[in-house]
Amino acid sequence: QLACTFVLIDSRHEPQKIDLEFMQWLGENGIPFAIVFTKADKLKPMAVQPQVQSYLDTLISGVWEEAPPHFITSSSKGIGREELLDYIDSINRSFHKEAGK
Repeated sequence: QLACTFVLIDSRHEPQKIDLEFMQWLGENGIPFAIVFTKADKLKPMAVQPQVQSYLDTLISGVWEEAPPHFITSSSKGIGREELLDYIDSINRSFHKEAGK
């Protein structure tokens, strides 16, 4: 059983039609997912959050009532690493708890 799908999005780019369509498909098929915005180190610090928010606003303006869980990351600088690992840990704990029922 799939517990969560992570959709990797380059934080430097505007929303891409193929990504939006894929997330739409995930939602329509009841597949849980989270967005991982990558390469946050490639943008100026003050530009990252507005870029991400613009992406989320585009997603929400479609059929979504609220944005899925999302994380801002950079592999080279370790940005968002702990938050993402904590999220994965919480999913694993929840999954194992449900499986034990």
